[in-house]
Amino acid sequence: MILTNVATSEEVALWDGTTRGYVPREPLPINASLNLHQGSDSDVDPITYEVVRNALTNINLEHADMLQRLSLSPIVMLARDFQASLLTEDADLVCIGAGVVYFSNQNALTIKYILEHFEEGEIQAGDMFLASDPYIGSAHQSDVTIIAPIFSDGRLFGWIANSMHFSDVGGSVPGSQCVGATDVWQEPMLVPPITLIRDGKLRRDIESMFVRQSRYPTMTRMDVRAAVGGATATRDKVERLLERYGADVVKSVMRRVVDAGERLFVERLQAIPDGRWSHRTYIEGAFPGDRQIHAQQITITKRGDWLMVDNEGTAPQLGGGNITFAGLSGIVLAAITQQMVPDLAGAYGGAYRRVVFNPTSGLMNCAEYPGAVSASGIRMAAVQCNVAGAVVSKMLACGDDVARSLPLGPCSPNLNSLIGAGLDSNGSPFLLIDANGLMGSLAGRPQRDGVDAGGQWWIPDAMAYNSEDLEAQGPVVVLARKMINSGIGGSGRHRAGVGYHETLMIRGVIGGEMINYQNESFTTGQGLFGGNPGSMAQCRILRKTDVHSQLAAERVPITIEELAGEEEVLTHVGPPFPFGDGDIIQWVSPAAPGYGDPLLRDPALVKRDLEDLLVDVPTADRVYGVVFTGDQVDLAATAARRLSIRRERLGGAEPGQSIEAPYDADRVGDLLYVVNGRWWCNGADLGPATANYKDRALTRDTLIRHLAPEHEVANTDMADRVRLREYLCPVTGLRIDAELIADDDEPLHDILIQV
Repeated sequence: MILTNVATSEEVALWDGTTRGYVPREPLPINASLNLHQGSDSDVDPITYEVVRNALTNINLEHADMLQRLSLSPIVMLARDFQASLLTEDADLVCIGAGVVYFSNQNALTIKYILEHFEEGEIQAGDMFLASDPYIGSAHQSDVTIIAPIFSDGRLFGWIANSMHFSDVGGSVPGSQCVGATDVWQEPMLVPPITLIRDGKLRRDIESMFVRQSRYPTMTRMDVRAAVGGATATRDKVERLLERYGADVVKSVMRRVVDAGERLFVERLQAIPDGRWSHRTYIEGAFPGDRQIHAQQITITKRGDWLMVDNEGTAPQLGGGNITFAGLSGIVLAAITQQMVPDLAGAYGGAYRRVVFNPTSGLMNCAEYPGAVSASGIRMAAVQCNVAGAVVSKMLACGDDVARSLPLGPCSPNLNSLIGAGLDSNGSPFLLIDANGLMGSLAGRPQRDGVDAGGQWWIPDAMAYNSEDLEAQGPVVVLARKMINSGIGGSGRHRAGVGYHETLMIRGVIGGEMINYQNESFTTGQGLFGGNPGSMAQCRILRKTDVHSQLAAERVPITIEELAGEEEVLTHVGPPFPFGDGDIIQWVSPAAPGYGDPLLRDPALVKRDLEDLLVDVPTADRVYGVVFTGDQVDLAATAARRLSIRRERLGGAEPGQSIEAPYDADRVGDLLYVVNGRWWCNGADLGPATANYKDRALTRDTLIRHLAPEHEVANTDMADRVRLREYLCPVTGLRIDAELIADDDEPLHDILIQV
């Protein structure tokens, strides 16, 4: 349930989905003509409870499986960019599947909008609604929602919803991710909830109006039918469950599931001190030609059994790089639930009750109409997942041992993928959506390394395409996919999963354009508690290549460096670039951030990475201070090398030894503690816990592109506006933390513990 801290009824009224995003009022003003099923049977025995609970969960999972099997969109069928959910009559979430977690909230928002705005007779048994309005419930216009009410004996019992990413729903570019748009009128149309099926019959005029917007109408029509088919079959299964056990019993189980989730969430909250946590990163350019950087910030405040969320500190909305409240709130809730209560396995409605949003409208992560938002799926959503994931991780790092074991960390802020279009050799149009950025990299965590190609925590069921599936979509040949030595990117006491690159050859086209891509000038994925930032999203194109002669000689090139040709240097948010036969496109899915000072990494883990070809000897030395003699770690040389690095950090002073914190100290991250209301690090007093410890820590600034050779870029103007500031323990020279900071910004006071 979404709440808001707005001060007056007049201010509440502004959040109606017209100019500002839709924020449901509390209590929700449901139309009085609706007859709701609110009864329940509190005496459900434990066996019946478990049978019905698992039946509901399995029905919802089968719903998700049906969507994936019926859809024609590659991003649904292959990458699983969708979600199915089951909700109570007043839109409390009962369960979701393993798809995009933040879609669950867009479904709840859209249902609450229907409950609040639809008049008598406009919600009936057998109805279904279609919606794709980001100012009401969708993350962006491509995420289309189908909603089906469930009735029992004439009363509204609950809701079934699904959301799927449609490949093309109109707009100024194929694929509908309109990065160059300046407002919504240059994007796909907004579709507020509209009745698609009335009394079990498809309204073909509404379907045709929606499908007409798409460049690929057959695919779009089939995806509408897939969503309707999945919701229809799922509603039938729930109705049979009601017939077997009775509506009161099933509703009692649903409410108990939600209530149990709330109790577990409160239990987890009680393991964390009251306080405030923030995280900030930057995006490079809001539209093609924009040469500015823009801050993105989320803050979470904990008071007792509640979390309060705000987005102050984010840059004003601009160009096509925005996301609405629906996207922001869903992403924050996903970061909270995936890290704090993953054992609920999708039954997150109870946790939602305890999260209060106090949004500021008109910012890039909470846009006002008519701000452009269609490209949020490939840009802003991943950025906000990164920021929200980091905030929650910082909060958990201040809790007890159980809380400290939970963080998943920030994901990579770049869902680096490709969207292109053109004409094949037969003159037929093609749409190429390479969503393999979902292969992902999981961040370093307090107790373990991230997973190489481990997906993204905000879409647990995501997967990469088989090469043959990608080649079947469009005129490309996959020459190589290879995990890469990320170098400094994602390194830490526990490293992130490494990144990977994909090398594609264009083959059999009259011509085409790559519309969406990313080629960063600086990394934006900040590590936690001294971990290094992640690596950079990159995209390169090589023209007039010798690839055909190499293939004729039975040699398959793995990287662009192995080919001759003419390379065009791409900008991060640039205009579409053309491609033709024989061109090579290579793009990098970057590593997520690391956790903890790399100098604290166990040398045995570095040796394992060397054996797995994920690091080389020079990288082990410069990043981790680990020295090899042959294929074995030289422990004495490693100790000396690490001491030398710490001495350099301290400006030549001799580093002291780490010491144990007092028994009653409260730990924050790896090195920092609160002792008697003051920040403490190896005996050094860093000021009161209500102040920013960064003000008393030793600091060292380094331009991002000077961190390591892998961060050197052609666009030095953009890169030189951001630096890495290390906050060092004055005693040992080890990193307490390391912050990405723009030239015009002050250090972020990101942790405030109430003592």
